[in-house]
Amino acid sequence: MTGAQGAAWSFLVAGDERQFQGNAGYEDYVEESYSYDSTVGNHLRVAEGDLVVVRSGQEALGVGYVEVLDVLPDQKKTRSRCPHCASTGFKERTTQRPRFRCSPCSNTFEEPEVETISVTAYRAHYGGTWQPLEGCLDKAVLAELSLSKSDQQSIKAMDRVRTLAAVEARGIRLPQQSCASGRHRPSELPGGRMRTSAAVRRGQNAFRRALVRRFGMVCAVTGPAPAEVLEAAHLRPFAATERHRLEEGIMLRSDIHRLFDSGLLTFTPELVVKVAPSIAAHAAYGALDGIVLTVPDGIELDRVVIAAHYEATVSTW
Repeated sequence: MTGAQGAAWSFLVAGDERQFQGNAGYEDYVEESYSYDSTVGNHLRVAEGDLVVVRSGQEALGVGYVEVLDVLPDQKKTRSRCPHCASTGFKERTTQRPRFRCSPCSNTFEEPEVETISVTAYRAHYGGTWQPLEGCLDKAVLAELSLSKSDQQSIKAMDRVRTLAAVEARGIRLPQQSCASGRHRPSELPGGRMRTSAAVRRGQNAFRRALVRRFGMVCAVTGPAPAEVLEAAHLRPFAATERHRLEEGIMLRSDIHRLFDSGLLTFTPELVVKVAPSIAAHAAYGALDGIVLTVPDGIELDRVVIAAHYEATVSTW
């Protein structure tokens, strides 16, 4: 992975940390662009070509390069303030009265003071280089990579070299940075449907997320792969146990997963790949026979379950 030139940032998307009642909100299209304005810290420092990690309050959602940065001056923004200290850092309470409580001054009140201000609005587009992270980098790792210790900043400076290394170590392959600079982005943001992760489509979100954190975006057989083709595989059929045990889980590319479930590919207890003779003539799959699974240090797999699958599978060949 290349791209050591330029800055790096983490962008906080909509959530509790970005929804203080003093802020009317921003239009975030997580996979495409990030919107902010001149009231946000570091707004003048973000530039085309910068690396961005889009984060929620708990983890990284994805990564990309800023391809185009739209600047829209003289935009009107409605902002609410605490009537006691003029802070915008207050939240609405759902079960208590008065409705609002201000964090900076601890006062409570029923209605804020409302003002309209003129701001410069910005929209950073990165959709052409977007790579899903799906929690590969959790909150603790992001904090280690950040150059700021504040949890409240919407735009936080990151250590670019270390962030790129952390992303690459988890199997993410970004496009060349030169491919991102000056890329044309549509003036109208996409409506209708958005691309979603395979985890949502297959209905085993928690299991997939846990395996992504263990293995990264890496197929244990073929190596790093796009998130869209990686699947959370059970080493023992889920229907037999209806349990999601991490020791019985592994990340596999979708075609490898199908071969594994179909009894055409298996692993020895020593974690060596074995391919059925019936598909060995296919060069792409025959070449996999004999390779050792990629499993990070410290990650344990249930060798008993693997041995059972191996014995049951090869007996049919």
